[in-house]
Amino acid sequence: MSDQSANGKRGNSTMGRDGTRCRLGWAALSLTALILGAQALAPALWADDQPGPSARAVRLSSVDGGVQLAKGNDVLADRAIANTPLFEGTRVTTADDGRAEIQFEDGSVARLSPNSSLTLTVLSGAGANGAAEMTLEGGLGYFELQGNGQVGAMSLRFGDSVATASGFTVMRIDLDTPPGELAVFSGNAHLELSSASAVDLHGGESVALSANDVTRYTLNESIEPDSWDSWNSDRDQVLTAESATRTGATSNYPNSSNPAWNDLDANGNWYNVPGQGEIWSPYDAANPGWDPYGNGSWMNSPGYGYTWISANPWGYMPYSCGAWNYYESFGWGWAPGMGGCNPWWGTGLYFGPNIGFGFGGYRPPIRPRPRPRVGVSGALIAVNRRPIPMGGSLPARDRNTVAMIAGHAVLPQHPISPRPVYDHSASSFVNHTVVTNVGGVPAPGQGRAIGSTFGASRSGSGSGSGSAYAPASRASAPAVRSAPAPSGGGGGGAAHAGGGAMGGGGGGGAHH
Repeated sequence: MSDQSANGKRGNSTMGRDGTRCRLGWAALSLTALILGAQALAPALWADDQPGPSARAVRLSSVDGGVQLAKGNDVLADRAIANTPLFEGTRVTTADDGRAEIQFEDGSVARLSPNSSLTLTVLSGAGANGAAEMTLEGGLGYFELQGNGQVGAMSLRFGDSVATASGFTVMRIDLDTPPGELAVFSGNAHLELSSASAVDLHGGESVALSANDVTRYTLNESIEPDSWDSWNSDRDQVLTAESATRTGATSNYPNSSNPAWNDLDANGNWYNVPGQGEIWSPYDAANPGWDPYGNGSWMNSPGYGYTWISANPWGYMPYSCGAWNYYESFGWGWAPGMGGCNPWWGTGLYFGPNIGFGFGGYRPPIRPRPRPRVGVSGALIAVNRRPIPMGGSLPARDRNTVAMIAGHAVLPQHPISPRPVYDHSASSFVNHTVVTNVGGVPAPGQGRAIGSTFGASRSGSGSGSGSAYAPASRASAPAVRSAPAPSGGGGGGAAHAGGGAMGGGGGGGAHH
Protein backbone atom coordinates (compact mmCIF):
# COMPACT_ATOMS: atom_id res chain seq x y z
CA MET A 1 0.00 0.00 0.00
CA SER A 2 1.31 3.45 -0.86
CA ASP A 3 1.56 5.81 2.08
CA GLN A 4 2.60 9.41 2.06
CA SER A 5 5.19 10.13 4.74
CA ALA A 6 5.15 13.24 6.84
CA ASN A 7 8.09 14.74 4.94
CA GLY A 8 6.48 14.11 1.55
CA LYS A 9 9.10 11.69 0.28
CA ARG A 10 6.53 9.02 -0.48
CA GLY A 11 3.17 9.07 -2.30
CA ASN A 12 1.95 10.88 -5.37
CA SER A 13 1.72 14.56 -4.47
CA THR A 14 2.89 18.02 -5.44
CA MET A 15 3.35 21.18 -3.45
CA GLY A 16 0.76 23.91 -3.83
CA ARG A 17 1.60 27.61 -3.83
CA ASP A 18 0.59 27.85 -0.22
CA GLY A 19 2.88 25.00 0.75
CA THR A 20 -0.04 22.61 1.19
CA ARG A 21 0.56 19.18 -0.21
CA CYS A 22 -2.01 18.36 -2.90
CA ARG A 23 -2.86 15.27 -4.83
CA LEU A 24 -2.56 14.69 -8.54
CA GLY A 25 -5.64 15.09 -10.72
CA TRP A 26 -8.66 12.82 -10.54
CA ALA A 27 -7.62 10.80 -13.60
CA ALA A 28 -4.30 10.00 -11.99
CA LEU A 29 -6.02 9.24 -8.70
CA SER A 30 -8.50 6.95 -10.44
CA LEU A 31 -5.67 5.09 -12.18
CA THR A 32 -3.82 4.84 -8.90
CA ALA A 33 -6.94 3.48 -7.22
CA LEU A 34 -7.20 0.77 -9.87
CA ILE A 35 -3.57 -0.16 -9.35
CA LEU A 36 -4.06 -0.16 -5.61
CA GLY A 37 -7.12 -2.33 -5.97
CA ALA A 38 -5.30 -4.89 -8.08
CA GLN A 39 -1.87 -4.82 -6.44
CA ALA A 40 -1.39 -2.79 -3.30
CA LEU A 41 -4.57 -4.09 -1.65
CA ALA A 42 -3.91 -7.64 -2.81
CA PRO A 43 -2.27 -8.65 0.51
CA ALA A 44 -5.75 -8.27 2.08
CA LEU A 45 -6.81 -11.28 -0.01
CA TRP A 46 -5.70 -14.56 1.47
CA ALA A 47 -4.47 -17.40 -0.72
CA ASP A 48 -7.48 -19.53 0.12
CA ASP A 49 -10.01 -16.79 -0.70
CA GLN A 50 -12.31 -17.69 -3.55
CA PRO A 51 -14.09 -15.09 -5.70
CA GLY A 52 -17.74 -14.84 -4.74
CA PRO A 53 -20.63 -14.31 -7.11
CA SER A 54 -21.36 -10.93 -8.61
CA ALA A 55 -24.35 -9.91 -6.54
CA ARG A 56 -26.79 -7.24 -5.48
CA ALA A 57 -27.06 -6.11 -1.89
CA VAL A 58 -29.37 -3.91 0.16
CA ARG A 59 -28.58 -2.15 3.41
CA LEU A 60 -29.47 -3.16 6.94
CA SER A 61 -29.97 0.50 7.77
CA SER A 62 -31.23 0.40 11.35
CA VAL A 63 -30.80 -2.05 14.22
CA ASP A 64 -32.04 -1.86 17.77
CA GLY A 65 -31.91 -4.69 20.28
CA GLY A 66 -31.44 -8.32 19.31
CA VAL A 67 -31.34 -8.92 15.56
CA GLN A 68 -29.93 -12.07 13.98
CA LEU A 69 -28.70 -12.59 10.41
CA ALA A 70 -28.60 -16.04 8.84
CA LYS A 71 -28.30 -17.60 5.43
CA GLY A 72 -29.38 -21.19 5.02
CA ASN A 73 -27.98 -23.07 8.00
CA ASP A 74 -25.26 -20.48 8.65
CA VAL A 75 -25.72 -17.86 11.34
CA LEU A 76 -23.87 -14.81 10.03
CA ALA A 77 -24.37 -12.56 13.05
CA ASP A 78 -25.98 -13.30 16.39
CA ARG A 79 -26.05 -9.58 17.12
CA ALA A 80 -26.34 -7.81 13.80
CA ILE A 81 -25.23 -4.21 13.35
CA ALA A 82 -26.39 -1.46 11.02
CA ASN A 83 -24.67 -0.92 7.65
CA THR A 84 -24.38 -4.64 6.92
CA PRO A 85 -24.92 -5.45 3.23
CA LEU A 86 -27.67 -8.05 2.87
CA PHE A 87 -27.57 -10.46 -0.05
CA GLU A 88 -30.14 -12.77 -1.59
CA GLY A 89 -31.17 -15.52 0.79
CA THR A 90 -30.38 -13.58 3.97
CA ARG A 91 -32.88 -14.04 6.80
CA VAL A 92 -33.37 -11.23 9.32
CA THR A 93 -34.90 -12.24 12.65
CA THR A 94 -35.72 -9.90 15.52
CA ALA A 95 -35.79 -10.98 19.17
CA ASP A 96 -38.34 -9.78 21.71
CA ASP A 97 -36.39 -6.53 22.08
CA GLY A 98 -35.29 -6.25 18.47
CA ARG A 99 -36.21 -3.96 15.60
CA ALA A 100 -34.68 -3.73 12.15
CA GLU A 101 -34.94 -1.65 9.00
CA ILE A 102 -33.81 -2.57 5.48
CA GLN A 103 -33.27 0.08 2.81
CA PHE A 104 -33.43 -0.60 -0.92
CA GLU A 105 -31.59 1.41 -3.55
CA ASP A 106 -34.66 3.41 -4.63
CA GLY A 107 -35.67 4.39 -1.10
CA SER A 108 -38.08 1.53 -0.45
CA VAL A 109 -37.87 0.21 3.10
CA ALA A 110 -38.90 -2.86 5.07
CA ARG A 111 -39.20 -2.70 8.85
CA LEU A 112 -39.54 -5.53 11.35
CA SER A 113 -40.99 -5.17 14.82
CA PRO A 114 -39.96 -7.56 17.65
CA ASN A 115 -40.38 -11.32 17.18
CA SER A 116 -40.48 -11.12 13.41
CA SER A 117 -38.61 -12.89 10.63
CA LEU A 118 -38.11 -11.91 7.00
CA THR A 119 -36.05 -13.48 4.20
CA LEU A 120 -34.75 -11.75 1.08
CA THR A 121 -35.93 -14.57 -1.13
CA VAL A 122 -35.01 -12.89 -4.41
CA LEU A 123 -32.54 -10.03 -4.82
CA SER A 124 -31.21 -9.88 -8.32
CA GLY A 125 -30.39 -7.57 -11.21
CA ALA A 126 -30.25 -3.79 -10.93
CA GLY A 127 -32.24 -0.78 -12.02
CA ALA A 128 -35.33 -1.39 -14.10
CA ASN A 129 -34.22 -4.99 -14.69
CA GLY A 130 -33.93 -5.78 -11.00
CA ALA A 131 -36.24 -8.02 -9.01
CA ALA A 132 -36.85 -8.39 -5.30
CA GLU A 133 -39.05 -10.70 -3.29
CA MET A 134 -39.35 -10.63 0.48
CA THR A 135 -40.96 -13.37 2.52
CA LEU A 136 -42.36 -12.50 5.94
CA GLU A 137 -42.27 -15.76 7.89
CA GLY A 138 -43.71 -14.43 11.11
CA GLY A 139 -44.44 -11.36 13.19
CA LEU A 140 -45.29 -7.84 12.05
CA GLY A 141 -43.67 -5.96 9.17
CA TYR A 142 -44.03 -2.57 7.51
CA PHE A 143 -43.23 -2.04 3.85
CA GLU A 144 -42.92 1.28 2.04
CA LEU A 145 -42.45 0.65 -1.67
CA GLN A 146 -41.54 3.53 -3.95
CA GLY A 147 -43.01 1.83 -7.00
CA ASN A 148 -41.01 3.97 -9.42
CA GLY A 149 -39.39 1.07 -11.26
CA GLN A 150 -35.83 1.81 -10.17
CA VAL A 151 -35.43 -1.58 -8.52
CA GLY A 152 -37.79 -3.38 -10.83
CA ALA A 153 -40.55 -5.68 -9.62
CA MET A 154 -40.93 -6.09 -5.86
CA SER A 155 -43.28 -8.53 -4.15
CA LEU A 156 -44.11 -9.44 -0.57
CA ARG A 157 -44.91 -13.05 0.27
CA PHE A 158 -46.55 -14.21 3.50
CA GLY A 159 -48.00 -17.67 3.88
CA ASP A 160 -49.69 -18.59 0.61
CA SER A 161 -50.33 -14.94 -0.32
CA VAL A 162 -48.33 -12.51 -2.45
CA ALA A 163 -48.73 -8.72 -2.36
CA THR A 164 -47.47 -6.27 -4.98
CA ALA A 165 -47.78 -2.50 -5.18
CA SER A 166 -48.70 0.05 -7.83
CA GLY A 167 -46.96 3.37 -7.31
CA PHE A 168 -45.84 4.54 -3.90
CA THR A 169 -47.51 2.26 -1.37
CA VAL A 170 -47.28 1.79 2.39
CA MET A 171 -48.37 -1.58 3.78
CA ARG A 172 -48.45 -3.44 7.08
CA ILE A 173 -48.50 -7.24 7.23
CA ASP A 174 -49.46 -8.93 10.50
CA LEU A 175 -48.81 -12.66 10.86
CA ASP A 176 -49.45 -12.93 14.58
CA THR A 177 -52.68 -14.68 13.67
CA PRO A 178 -52.06 -16.81 10.57
CA PRO A 179 -52.79 -16.69 7.71
CA GLY A 180 -52.40 -12.97 8.31
CA GLU A 181 -53.78 -9.51 7.73
CA LEU A 182 -52.76 -6.82 5.25
CA ALA A 183 -53.37 -3.09 5.75
CA VAL A 184 -52.69 -0.48 3.05
CA PHE A 185 -52.08 2.97 4.53
CA SER A 186 -51.38 4.67 1.20
CA GLY A 187 -51.28 3.71 -2.45
CA ASN A 188 -52.61 0.57 -4.11
CA ALA A 189 -51.85 -3.09 -3.51
CA HIS A 190 -52.78 -6.27 -5.32
CA LEU A 191 -53.08 -9.38 -3.16
CA GLU A 192 -53.12 -12.87 -4.64
CA LEU A 193 -54.47 -15.39 -2.15
CA SER A 194 -54.33 -18.36 -4.51
CA SER A 195 -54.36 -19.10 -8.20
CA ALA A 196 -58.11 -18.51 -8.24
CA SER A 197 -58.53 -15.66 -5.77
CA ALA A 198 -57.22 -12.10 -5.62
CA VAL A 199 -58.22 -8.72 -4.22
CA ASP A 200 -57.17 -5.12 -4.86
CA LEU A 201 -56.78 -2.75 -1.92
CA HIS A 202 -56.47 1.03 -1.79
CA GLY A 203 -55.25 3.43 0.85
CA GLY A 204 -57.22 3.14 4.09
CA GLU A 205 -58.33 -0.46 3.48
CA SER A 206 -57.34 -3.74 5.13
CA VAL A 207 -58.04 -7.39 4.59
CA ALA A 208 -58.13 -10.29 7.07
CA LEU A 209 -57.52 -13.74 5.58
CA SER A 210 -59.41 -16.88 6.56
CA ALA A 211 -57.56 -19.80 8.11
CA ASN A 212 -60.26 -22.23 6.95
CA ASP A 213 -60.39 -21.32 3.27
CA VAL A 214 -57.64 -19.64 1.25
CA THR A 215 -60.24 -18.14 -1.08
CA ARG A 216 -62.07 -16.33 1.75
CA TYR A 217 -61.21 -12.98 3.26
CA THR A 218 -62.81 -10.00 4.97
CA LEU A 219 -62.24 -6.64 3.33
CA ASN A 220 -62.56 -3.60 5.60
CA GLU A 221 -62.73 0.05 4.64
CA SER A 222 -60.65 0.77 7.69
CA ILE A 223 -57.32 0.13 9.38
CA GLU A 224 -57.18 -0.81 13.02
CA PRO A 225 -54.19 1.09 14.47
CA ASP A 226 -51.44 -0.92 16.06
CA SER A 227 -49.06 0.18 18.80
CA TRP A 228 -46.09 -0.27 16.42
CA ASP A 229 -47.50 2.13 13.82
CA SER A 230 -45.99 4.99 15.81
CA TRP A 231 -42.50 3.48 15.55
CA ASN A 232 -42.86 3.19 11.79
CA SER A 233 -43.91 6.83 11.62
CA ASP A 234 -41.00 7.86 13.84
CA ARG A 235 -38.53 6.17 11.51
CA ASP A 236 -40.02 8.07 8.59
CA GLN A 237 -39.49 11.33 10.45
CA VAL A 238 -35.83 10.47 10.99
CA LEU A 239 -35.32 9.68 7.30
CA THR A 240 -37.17 12.85 6.32
CA ALA A 241 -34.90 14.93 8.56
CA GLU A 242 -31.87 13.39 6.89
CA SER A 243 -33.25 13.95 3.38
CA ALA A 244 -33.64 17.65 4.20
CA THR A 245 -29.82 17.90 4.28
CA ARG A 246 -29.38 16.41 0.80
CA THR A 247 -26.98 18.28 -1.49
CA GLY A 248 -26.60 18.01 -5.26
CA ALA A 249 -23.22 16.27 -5.03
CA THR A 250 -24.58 12.87 -6.08
CA SER A 251 -27.63 13.93 -8.10
CA ASN A 252 -26.04 12.83 -11.39
CA TYR A 253 -25.02 9.40 -10.14
CA PRO A 254 -26.95 6.41 -11.54
CA ASN A 255 -27.74 5.32 -7.97
CA SER A 256 -28.59 8.80 -6.69
CA SER A 257 -31.93 7.61 -5.25
CA ASN A 258 -30.21 5.45 -2.65
CA PRO A 259 -31.15 6.91 0.77
CA ALA A 260 -27.68 5.98 2.09
CA TRP A 261 -26.41 9.17 0.41
CA ASN A 262 -28.57 11.17 2.82
CA ASP A 263 -26.55 9.82 5.74
CA LEU A 264 -23.45 11.39 4.25
CA ASP A 265 -25.09 14.78 3.75
CA ALA A 266 -26.40 14.69 7.33
CA ASN A 267 -23.04 13.84 8.87
CA GLY A 268 -20.45 15.65 6.77
CA ASN A 269 -19.69 17.88 3.81
CA TRP A 270 -19.25 17.36 0.07
CA TYR A 271 -16.55 19.33 -1.75
CA ASN A 272 -16.22 19.62 -5.52
CA VAL A 273 -12.43 19.70 -5.88
CA PRO A 274 -11.00 20.76 -9.27
CA GLY A 275 -9.29 17.85 -10.99
CA GLN A 276 -10.56 15.32 -8.45
CA GLY A 277 -14.33 15.49 -8.46
CA GLU A 278 -16.61 15.05 -5.47
CA ILE A 279 -14.97 14.39 -2.10
CA TRP A 280 -16.91 13.81 1.11
CA SER A 281 -15.57 14.23 4.62
CA PRO A 282 -17.36 13.54 7.93
CA TYR A 283 -17.52 16.23 10.58
CA ASP A 284 -15.58 13.92 12.90
CA ALA A 285 -12.58 14.01 10.55
CA ALA A 286 -11.74 17.47 11.88
CA ASN A 287 -10.02 15.53 14.66
CA PRO A 288 -6.50 14.90 13.27
CA GLY A 289 -6.42 11.53 14.98
CA TRP A 290 -9.68 10.33 13.40
CA ASP A 291 -9.42 6.94 11.72
CA PRO A 292 -11.84 5.82 8.96
CA TYR A 293 -11.34 2.24 10.16
CA GLY A 294 -11.25 3.01 13.85
CA ASN A 295 -14.59 1.49 14.85
CA GLY A 296 -16.45 -1.39 13.27
CA SER A 297 -16.56 -5.16 12.92
CA TRP A 298 -15.48 -7.93 10.58
CA MET A 299 -18.23 -10.33 9.49
CA ASN A 300 -17.60 -13.61 7.73
CA SER A 301 -19.85 -13.42 4.66
CA PRO A 302 -20.50 -16.55 2.55
CA GLY A 303 -18.59 -16.34 -0.70
CA TYR A 304 -16.56 -13.27 0.27
CA GLY A 305 -14.74 -14.02 3.52
CA TYR A 306 -14.47 -11.32 6.18
CA THR A 307 -15.90 -7.96 5.15
CA TRP A 308 -15.84 -4.67 7.06
CA ILE A 309 -19.01 -3.31 8.68
CA SER A 310 -18.54 0.25 9.90
CA ALA A 311 -19.99 1.33 13.25
CA ASN A 312 -20.36 4.91 12.05
CA PRO A 313 -24.06 5.69 11.48
CA TRP A 314 -23.19 6.86 7.94
CA GLY A 315 -20.83 3.97 7.27
CA TYR A 316 -22.38 2.16 4.33
CA MET A 317 -21.44 3.87 1.07
CA PRO A 318 -17.85 4.84 2.00
CA TYR A 319 -16.98 1.19 2.72
CA SER A 320 -18.61 -0.38 -0.31
CA CYS A 321 -16.76 1.53 -3.05
CA GLY A 322 -14.34 4.36 -3.76
CA ALA A 323 -11.30 5.17 -1.65
CA TRP A 324 -10.32 7.10 1.47
CA ASN A 325 -7.47 9.58 1.09
CA TYR A 326 -5.65 11.78 3.58
CA TYR A 327 -5.05 15.40 2.64
CA GLU A 328 -2.57 17.48 4.61
CA SER A 329 -4.12 20.58 6.24
CA PHE A 330 -7.56 19.01 5.74
CA GLY A 331 -7.66 15.40 6.90
CA TRP A 332 -9.53 12.37 5.60
CA GLY A 333 -11.83 12.54 2.60
CA TRP A 334 -13.67 9.85 0.66
CA ALA A 335 -14.10 9.82 -3.13
CA PRO A 336 -16.80 7.48 -4.51
CA GLY A 337 -15.13 7.21 -7.91
CA MET A 338 -15.98 8.23 -11.44
CA GLY A 339 -19.67 7.93 -12.24
CA GLY A 340 -20.79 7.16 -8.70
CA CYS A 341 -20.48 4.26 -6.30
CA ASN A 342 -19.84 0.85 -7.86
CA PRO A 343 -19.99 -1.53 -4.87
CA TRP A 344 -17.40 -4.25 -4.43
CA TRP A 345 -20.05 -7.00 -4.42
CA GLY A 346 -20.72 -6.23 -8.07
CA THR A 347 -17.24 -7.60 -8.83
CA GLY A 348 -17.63 -10.65 -6.61
CA LEU A 349 -14.36 -9.86 -4.84
CA TYR A 350 -13.65 -8.01 -1.60
CA PHE A 351 -10.31 -6.18 -1.52
CA GLY A 352 -10.26 -5.22 2.15
CA PRO A 353 -9.91 -1.66 3.54
CA ASN A 354 -10.24 0.82 0.68
CA ILE A 355 -7.41 3.24 1.43
CA GLY A 356 -5.93 5.17 -1.48
CA PHE A 357 -3.42 7.38 0.34
CA GLY A 358 -2.91 7.66 4.08
CA PHE A 359 -0.53 9.75 6.08
CA GLY A 360 2.88 8.36 6.90
CA GLY A 361 2.69 5.21 8.97
CA TYR A 362 -1.07 4.73 8.74
CA ARG A 363 -2.17 1.10 8.69
CA PRO A 364 -5.80 -0.04 8.53
CA PRO A 365 -6.94 -2.97 10.71
CA ILE A 366 -5.80 -6.38 9.53
CA ARG A 367 -8.48 -8.42 7.84
CA PRO A 368 -9.00 -11.75 9.66
CA ARG A 369 -8.04 -14.90 7.85
CA PRO A 370 -11.02 -16.87 6.56
CA ARG A 371 -11.77 -20.17 8.25
CA PRO A 372 -14.00 -23.10 7.26
CA ARG A 373 -17.65 -22.28 7.89
CA VAL A 374 -18.36 -25.49 9.80
CA GLY A 375 -20.12 -24.69 13.06
CA VAL A 376 -20.24 -20.95 12.43
CA SER A 377 -20.93 -19.12 15.68
CA GLY A 378 -22.22 -15.92 14.13
CA ALA A 379 -19.85 -13.84 16.26
CA LEU A 380 -18.54 -10.61 14.77
CA ILE A 381 -14.92 -9.61 15.28
CA ALA A 382 -15.09 -6.12 16.77
CA VAL A 383 -12.47 -3.43 16.12
CA ASN A 384 -12.30 -0.40 18.40
CA ARG A 385 -8.99 1.34 17.87
CA ARG A 386 -7.79 4.26 19.93
CA PRO A 387 -7.45 7.64 18.20
CA ILE A 388 -4.22 7.91 16.26
CA PRO A 389 -1.83 10.33 18.05
CA MET A 390 -1.16 13.27 15.75
CA GLY A 391 0.03 16.77 16.47
CA GLY A 392 -1.55 19.99 15.34
CA SER A 393 -5.19 20.57 14.53
CA LEU A 394 -7.47 20.64 11.50
CA PRO A 395 -10.11 23.23 10.60
CA ALA A 396 -13.55 22.56 12.02
CA ARG A 397 -16.10 21.10 9.63
CA ASP A 398 -19.19 23.14 8.87
CA ARG A 399 -21.10 24.29 5.81
CA ASN A 400 -19.79 27.84 5.83
CA THR A 401 -16.02 27.41 6.09
CA VAL A 402 -13.64 27.26 3.15
CA ALA A 403 -11.49 24.11 3.12
CA MET A 404 -8.08 23.66 1.53
CA ILE A 405 -8.02 20.32 -0.34
CA ALA A 406 -5.24 19.31 -2.71
CA GLY A 407 -4.12 22.91 -3.03
CA HIS A 408 -7.61 24.22 -3.82
CA ALA A 409 -9.76 26.44 -1.63
CA VAL A 410 -13.30 25.04 -1.87
CA LEU A 411 -16.59 25.66 -0.12
CA PRO A 412 -18.78 22.74 0.99
CA GLN A 413 -21.99 22.20 -0.91
CA HIS A 414 -25.28 23.28 0.63
CA PRO A 415 -28.55 21.33 0.84
CA ILE A 416 -31.14 21.49 -1.91
CA SER A 417 -34.88 21.15 -1.46
CA PRO A 418 -35.75 17.68 -0.12
CA ARG A 419 -37.84 15.27 -2.15
CA PRO A 420 -41.54 14.96 -1.21
CA VAL A 421 -42.30 12.28 1.33
CA TYR A 422 -45.44 10.62 2.59
CA ASP A 423 -46.53 11.68 6.05
CA HIS A 424 -48.51 8.99 7.78
CA SER A 425 -48.48 9.89 11.43
CA ALA A 426 -50.38 7.59 13.76
CA SER A 427 -52.98 10.28 14.39
CA SER A 428 -54.20 9.97 10.79
CA PHE A 429 -55.51 6.43 11.30
CA VAL A 430 -59.28 6.46 11.72
CA ASN A 431 -61.50 3.49 12.39
CA HIS A 432 -64.61 2.98 10.33
CA THR A 433 -67.23 0.32 10.09
CA VAL A 434 -66.67 -2.97 8.33
CA VAL A 435 -68.77 -2.52 5.22
CA THR A 436 -67.85 -5.44 2.99
CA ASN A 437 -67.37 -9.16 3.45
CA VAL A 438 -65.82 -10.30 0.19
CA GLY A 439 -65.16 -13.88 -0.81
CA GLY A 440 -67.82 -15.38 1.39
CA VAL A 441 -68.75 -15.14 5.04
CA PRO A 442 -65.73 -15.87 7.25
CA ALA A 443 -65.79 -18.71 9.69
CA PRO A 444 -66.45 -17.83 13.35
CA GLY A 445 -63.54 -15.92 14.78
CA GLN A 446 -62.08 -15.12 11.36
CA GLY A 447 -63.71 -11.74 10.87
CA ARG A 448 -61.84 -8.60 11.97
CA ALA A 449 -63.25 -6.90 15.05
CA ILE A 450 -62.89 -3.14 14.85
CA GLY A 451 -62.23 -1.25 18.04
CA SER A 452 -60.05 1.38 19.67
CA THR A 453 -56.96 -0.64 20.54
CA PHE A 454 -54.30 1.85 19.50
CA GLY A 455 -51.45 1.97 21.98
CA ALA A 456 -52.43 -1.32 23.58
CA SER A 457 -49.94 -4.10 24.13
CA ARG A 458 -49.70 -6.70 21.42
CA SER A 459 -49.24 -10.38 21.90
CA GLY A 460 -48.86 -13.05 19.30
CA SER A 461 -47.46 -16.47 18.65
CA GLY A 462 -45.09 -15.36 15.91
CA SER A 463 -46.14 -18.52 14.14
CA GLY A 464 -44.43 -19.38 10.93
CA SER A 465 -41.09 -17.80 11.78
CA GLY A 466 -39.38 -21.17 11.76
CA SER A 467 -36.74 -19.83 14.12
CA ALA A 468 -36.09 -20.52 17.75
CA TYR A 469 -34.48 -17.10 17.92
CA ALA A 470 -37.78 -15.29 18.28
CA PRO A 471 -39.49 -15.60 21.70
CA ALA A 472 -43.19 -16.28 21.85
CA SER A 473 -44.64 -12.86 22.64
CA ARG A 474 -44.18 -9.34 21.34
CA ALA A 475 -43.73 -6.36 23.62
CA SER A 476 -45.79 -3.26 23.03
CA ALA A 477 -44.22 -0.42 21.12
CA PRO A 478 -42.67 2.59 22.84
CA ALA A 479 -44.63 5.79 23.12
CA VAL A 480 -44.63 8.18 20.19
CA ARG A 481 -41.42 10.19 19.96
CA SER A 482 -40.69 13.20 17.79
CA ALA A 483 -37.61 13.10 15.62
CA PRO A 484 -35.16 15.95 16.18
CA ALA A 485 -35.29 18.73 13.65
CA PRO A 486 -32.39 18.92 11.19
CA SER A 487 -29.74 21.51 11.86
CA GLY A 488 -26.43 22.58 10.43
CA GLY A 489 -23.11 21.03 11.27
CA GLY A 490 -23.34 18.04 13.52
CA GLY A 491 -27.09 18.41 13.86
CA GLY A 492 -27.69 15.97 11.03
CA GLY A 493 -25.85 13.34 12.96
CA ALA A 494 -28.05 14.01 15.93
CA ALA A 495 -31.11 13.29 13.83
CA HIS A 496 -29.71 9.95 12.92
CA ALA A 497 -28.68 9.22 16.47
CA GLY A 498 -32.17 10.11 17.57
CA GLY A 499 -33.46 7.35 15.34
CA GLY A 500 -31.06 4.96 17.01
CA ALA A 501 -33.03 5.19 20.23
CA MET A 502 -36.02 3.85 18.36
CA GLY A 503 -34.29 1.50 16.03
CA GLY A 504 -32.12 3.88 14.04
CA GLY A 505 -28.46 3.37 13.09
CA GLY A 506 -27.13 2.56 16.52
CA GLY A 507 -24.93 -0.30 15.49
CA GLY A 508 -21.89 1.19 17.11
CA GLY A 509 -23.09 0.16 20.55
CA ALA A 510 -22.39 -3.45 19.71
CA HIS A 511 -18.69 -2.80 19.52
CA HIS A 512 -17.93 -1.28 22.87
